[in-house]
Amino acid sequence: MTFHWANIPFQWTSYSLRYHNDMLWYIWSLIQMFPIFLIAFYQLYKHLKIPNYYYQINKHSFDQRIVQFFAIPIPIYYFIDLTISIIEGSFFEPCRFCLWYHHMISMIVVTTIIIRKEYEWQDTMIMATHTLLMKYPFIFVLNIIYVALVPLKEKWINRFLGKFFPFIYYSFIIALIYDCTNALPFLY
Repeated sequence: MTFHWANIPFQWTSYSLRYHNDMLWYIWSLIQMFPIFLIAFYQLYKHLKIPNYYYQINKHSFDQRIVQFFAIPIPIYYFIDLTISIIEGSFFEPCRFCLWYHHMISMIVVTTIIIRKEYEWQDTMIMATHTLLMKYPFIFVLNIIYVALVPLKEKWINRFLGKFFPFIYYSFIIALIYDCTNALPFLY
């Protein structure tokens, strides 16, 4: 892995902004990886041990607040990334478009989940798997796990949000056709 940390000074150019936005996103993903996985497995344990746990989630519990803390920057990163892609016109390139498209749909879904303030184990596990994808983008099985976690929803709000996820699958198909990687461009 090659890091280009000191090579790009901050400037108001799309190249510099993308680099700094991606680096912050990568660092944020590494910081949240361990706590989010712990919380995801804790929530899965509660789901398996407590009958009807989905209807008893305390929105103000410790695990819910930690997940929300780590989730709030997600739409901000997506918005900045989308804006940079539009300004530089790169969202028409196939590999950039599939990320642009994925981020557009995810920004809607994640913002809705943040407003809801109720994170089930599936939501948290998707977040945790995404952190692994940031750290290990070339391990293909992580992509499969990430995509397979999406339809595991039970509440009506999740089924409603799940209607957006087939659109995300279109971006995965484009990525497979054009042999795109989900690695951040400045890291590898």
